Amino acid sequence: MSKLKVFVSWSGKPSMQCAILLRNALPLFNPLIEPWVSSEDITKGNRGYDAIAARLAGSQFGIVCVTPDNRRTPWINFEAGALSRELDGPRLAPFLLLGTTVTDLVGTPLIQFQATSADAPKEVLHLIKTINGLCEVPQQEKLIDDLFEMYWPKLEEGLARIAPDAETAEADEAIVPRPSAGDVQDEMLSLLRQQVDRISALEQVVAQIDRINTFEQVVAEASAERARDLRKSRILFDGMFPDVGRRDPDGQPDERD
Repeated sequence: MSKLKVFVSWSGKPSMQCAILLRNALPLFNPLIEPWVSSEDITKGNRGYDAIAARLAGSQFGIVCVTPDNRRTPWINFEAGALSRELDGPRLAPFLLLGTTVTDLVGTPLIQFQATSADAPKEVLHLIKTINGLCEVPQQEKLIDDLFEMYWPKLEEGLARIAPDAETAEADEAIVPRPSAGDVQDEMLSLLRQQVDRISALEQVVAQIDRINTFEQVVAEASAERARDLRKSRILFDGMFPDVGRRDPDGQPDERD
């Protein structure tokens, strides 16, 4: 049975602490959920960037741990952009920490996705249910509710212990190698080109649909015109041969020399 691969993105120490909490908590609700955090899951000797790129490509859901300091960092937006490109549909969730609000996401790629506030239990529960629903064998909703009631106090306590970093997220600790600014710019440019290609493809589909609708309308009008011509011909024919097909009073066809 295949597992649901969830990529948990982070940048900066507070964001990393949150990512680790989610990595440990999510499988408690469904063992088929397999979270991945770069600081914990890249094995020694592997190339960090290659491992991250491979995991990004193989994930079915993404969570981005957002703080006031990292919301505009290139790394967060790089991974968010890569996830939005790889995932099918809106399967990316910004996880807002340390008082970050949706308004803080304005001007970033994350604004297009529905965010989850870490200090709002109902929103966190909804996020967990969404991820559970994507599993090959989802747990029943009542069980998820019961498990959340059991585990939320500990998760809430862990989230509350996360404190703002003294340093900004721009100076991420070198736990995993980060791509260069050029790599990030190339990725952003690639995403922009893909969006343009998608819009062009959509416009072509719309144009084709318009052509089909126009053709069907022309055919319908031609059929209606043909039907009117046939009716006129029948009326003319009946007027020219009024006795054709009539019967005698005794029920026999009228035979004429």
